[in-house]
Amino acid sequence: MQSLLVYIPKISARHQYVFSLIFNEIYQIEYLLTEDKQAYLTAQTSKLNYSLLPICENEIFVEAHSLLNERGINEVFIQIGEHENCPVFFQTLRENAFAYDIFAASFYLVSRYEEYLPHLKDNYNRFKAEESLAFKNNFLQKPVVNIWAKQLISIIGNKFPDLQIKYPVFNYISTIDIDNAYMYKGKGFVRSVAFLLKAMLRFDIDSLKMAVAVSLKRRKDPFDTYSFQFNLQKKYGLDLRYFVLLGDYGLNDKNISHTNSKFQALVKRLADLAPVGIHPSFGSSIKEDQLAVEIKRLEDIQRREVTFSRQHFLQLSLPQTYKRLLEAGINNDYTMGYASTLGFRAGIASSFTFYNLDVEQVLPIKIYPFAIVDDTLKFNMQLNPDDVLKQLGEIINEVKQVDGLLISIWHNDTFSDMGVWKGWRNVYEEMLKIIHI
Repeated sequence: MQSLLVYIPKISARHQYVFSLIFNEIYQIEYLLTEDKQAYLTAQTSKLNYSLLPICENEIFVEAHSLLNERGINEVFIQIGEHENCPVFFQTLRENAFAYDIFAASFYLVSRYEEYLPHLKDNYNRFKAEESLAFKNNFLQKPVVNIWAKQLISIIGNKFPDLQIKYPVFNYISTIDIDNAYMYKGKGFVRSVAFLLKAMLRFDIDSLKMAVAVSLKRRKDPFDTYSFQFNLQKKYGLDLRYFVLLGDYGLNDKNISHTNSKFQALVKRLADLAPVGIHPSFGSSIKEDQLAVEIKRLEDIQRREVTFSRQHFLQLSLPQTYKRLLEAGINNDYTMGYASTLGFRAGIASSFTFYNLDVEQVLPIKIYPFAIVDDTLKFNMQLNPDDVLKQLGEIINEVKQVDGLLISIWHNDTFSDMGVWKGWRNVYEEMLKIIHI
């Protein structure tokens, strides 16, 4: 089988990472990196030259930016251009070169280089979408790394038709966060009394009637939307993941106690129908040993090992969060994305291995970036149910165009069709219909 020989004058860990990203994780091509210029020149195979100058005729030449030869974090000058209707940077003026340095540009976005640079944080100490290169240059809702890879692979395939290339296929993973399993059930005496007192002070008669009806088992709890979810899972053959909050009660962690029998029964029921991961609490980002406690709680309830997670409130600090997850036995994480807007935080619609810029090494954790969040649509973008599908359709189409991975985040209470989520119950299924066209 013919392989692609890649010449790089001095191979760094960054080179090894980003070539694996493009040629192993997005596409799959047999390739070999070499520093041996003479062996490259004499080889009878497909060739790609990643250096400062072209060195032979029968090659694809990508003019190398200095970024992949550097170590540490430095200010990087970036000027946005355009190639084939897609934003690009690290462009070249050489006529015989690929239009831009896809490898350095992809590395900059996927490593989250800009998040290591000085930046403003939001109220929850998170990197703000508005600080990102993609947001500032209006390409946050394009999976540019996949688009760039597709452009390069097209040239490689045309120039070297004997080279075997395995192309990706579009995939969708539906993820549902269980931040608050039930509205009334299982809340305990103190929390239930507190709720009733607040409802009475607000003269909220409807909530009082609902609470009484649920407690007397005359009505289903409004947040108990799980049968509805399971029916859609079966109807559309969904690849589904659940993330359950098992932290101690606090200002930003308000799920039911992990010791509650109803809650434990629910988790077991979820685990019988789909993989269940941990939703590390807001408190666990402050109290370091709390993460291991919460993972143990979930493992004890579902009697299964826990290997994947998504941070509650999308608390993600790089690379510290990933290092802590790995130490706790988590090697797959679904936190990469923004809470404030739709789009691709790392510029990519594919799962990928993370590169730790602090030590210039690959971390053995797989990152699954999401692009769509129900809370973002409702509270940040302030869309009504009738306007949501246009926004979702554009994102879905972008991912389909590159045969990428689309991940959405929904919550069990979004399906309740009451309160702030009145009219939203069917939005999820309408999204699924667009995805499955």
